Amino acid sequence: MHVSRAERARKKRKTRRLGVIFTVIACFLFGGLGSAYLFMQAHSKVTANEMSMNEDSTANVKANIVIDPHASLKTKIDLILQKHQFNGAAYVVKNNKAIINQGYGMANKMTGEANTSQSLFFIGSMEKAVVATAIMQLQEKGLLNVEDPIAKYFPEFPNGQHIKIKNFLGHTSGLEGREKGNNKVTSQQILEQVEDAGIKRQPGTWDYKDDNYAVMGRLVEKLSHQSLEAYLKQHVLKPAGMTSTAFGDSFFTHPNESISYKLKNGVLTKTSFVQDTSQLFGAGNMYMPPRDIYLFNKALTDGKLVNQASLASMLHAGAGNYGYGFYTRPTFYISRGVLYNYETINSFSKDYRDAVILFSNIRMEKDNGALVKEIYSVMQ
Repeated sequence: MHVSRAERARKKRKTRRLGVIFTVIACFLFGGLGSAYLFMQAHSKVTANEMSMNEDSTANVKANIVIDPHASLKTKIDLILQKHQFNGAAYVVKNNKAIINQGYGMANKMTGEANTSQSLFFIGSMEKAVVATAIMQLQEKGLLNVEDPIAKYFPEFPNGQHIKIKNFLGHTSGLEGREKGNNKVTSQQILEQVEDAGIKRQPGTWDYKDDNYAVMGRLVEKLSHQSLEAYLKQHVLKPAGMTSTAFGDSFFTHPNESISYKLKNGVLTKTSFVQDTSQLFGAGNMYMPPRDIYLFNKALTDGKLVNQASLASMLHAGAGNYGYGFYTRPTFYISRGVLYNYETINSFSKDYRDAVILFSNIRMEKDNGALVKEIYSVMQ
């Protein structure tokens, strides 16, 4: 008797849930509470999901730094970053001229190596804007239309006749979302896992999920007949001049790696990676220095990557004030990522002339959203 793929997926999810429940029970019975806790810690899934940005939050502030109102703009911004104990690398542009391009704090606590302008950081969900650019390029070539149902390209996708490409780009697809593992996976395997997980609602409601962009990354591969990495290198990174940008595990052996840490209750702890970076396909396995994402912004807004109609679609505030890869704020556009305690923020003004880009390798108790706003306030 033929069993449908959807039925197989349902049974698989049920079996997986039961397995986790029985394992946790066994931990309690045979190892006590401590074993159960260790099991849950070891199997927790750290993902590329973008944490919501609290615009009213503040970083830890050094009260003993006083900023002279008559100082130069460069000095003011430098002191603001020091006041907030910013640790990472910053790239700040005013009127299309870089005024800050430097590192702050340490890249490696053990060796004492300092962050520099060339330090590399995983950018997490910031990668979504790059993947969205690829989708818009394919639309301009006539290979897709964002109004197309995803079933046109992936016939087995659940509810695929009703979910449009634009729903994935804007996080309104209604996906249930897959359970990320730690093992190495292919993009096709990720697509099948997303399909098997199914949907939880009809499209139209804002629901941020990495899987939306994993599907978009696989779509780029299907239509371009290239890996996503190869396509992006050829059609985005190269024309934008992003020569220091790369993908995946090569980060961990690069001499410019900035190691990430978590600061909590005054204690600095090195981050442990528990996932193979292939699990972050399309939504977080890209790394670079801050200047490279500025070069991406510049190429994008100057029309070197997409035309003005495509750019307008990407920056248009949809559900959640999100376009395709970018959020809209009152005076600037922003993309950001939080991944394994890397916190990266890429923003540029509505007239495209100013930019505040902060890549941090220490995840503070508060995010850097307020810091970005403070820097913009002194740039007015």
